[in-house]
Amino acid sequence: MNFKGLEIRHLAILDMLLGERHVGRAAQNLNLSQPAVSNSLAWLRRHFDDPLLVRVGNSLRLTPFAESLRAPVRALLLEFQSIAATRPRFVAEEATSHLRILMSEYVAGILLGPLLAAIARAAPRMTVECVGVESDVNEFQRGKVDLMVLPWEIMYEHHGREPLFRDRWVCLGCARAGGWPETIDRDTYIRARHLLPVQPQSITADLQALGIERDVAACVPYALIPDIIVGTPWLATVPFGLLGEGDRSHLHVSDLPFPMKPQLFGQQWHVEAERDPQTIWLRGIVRDVANALHLVEPVGPEDHGK
Repeated sequence: MNFKGLEIRHLAILDMLLGERHVGRAAQNLNLSQPAVSNSLAWLRRHFDDPLLVRVGNSLRLTPFAESLRAPVRALLLEFQSIAATRPRFVAEEATSHLRILMSEYVAGILLGPLLAAIARAAPRMTVECVGVESDVNEFQRGKVDLMVLPWEIMYEHHGREPLFRDRWVCLGCARAGGWPETIDRDTYIRARHLLPVQPQSITADLQALGIERDVAACVPYALIPDIIVGTPWLATVPFGLLGEGDRSHLHVSDLPFPMKPQLFGQQWHVEAERDPQTIWLRGIVRDVANALHLVEPVGPEDHGK
């Protein structure tokens, strides 16, 4: 079959050039030399009989024809990558893969233990590495992370994703040292000093929209908040699932004194792994573990349209 010399490597370089609009950055991202990318661009210009990128001032801009190529070239490359990654079968009992899963501290606290147990039962020879959001999230974009489990609102729209569970926000304080009323009202919440997680919280922007700025007393790792708050006069705003299923008599737990939508969490996989049997298996394991959580709400049919 004759494609007039056009090869998949040409399309990969063209896709990067159309996205970066810079020969040097395209070469760096592709691990190629700048002359090699420049030579490929010259070949592509001859092949398509179009300059593709033209210099305007200090930058390169796409020609109208190049703009028309962006979507079909990207789609073709993704389809090719998906086919290249496909394997004829996946047998969990025999798999020796190394999985990399990215989770927030909160999600790891409630999901990681049962997830590792489930993977160990189904695929005893696999190894798992859990990385946090403080690591380079761009590794997911580069296909170096098998799965992410994160709040829905910070996920990428152009990769595969699925809602898993919801969790409601609660006020948390010390039952003995705080002297809290049974129900914490807005004024009490605003006057209090607050214990925040080191990891950013999505609720912060929602509070700011309500005109509420928390007086921060300390920042600590997410998972330590229920222990550290004991003996302090501070409040924390946390997802309810963080409290676990153990004895909570030493904690004062109250609903927020203003309406706040529950936080939706989901799992996300790279678009290139959409049809990969191992990724499909892993997504099923995560889904089953999430559905078994007792302290959080499962998602409904309405969430799958998000």
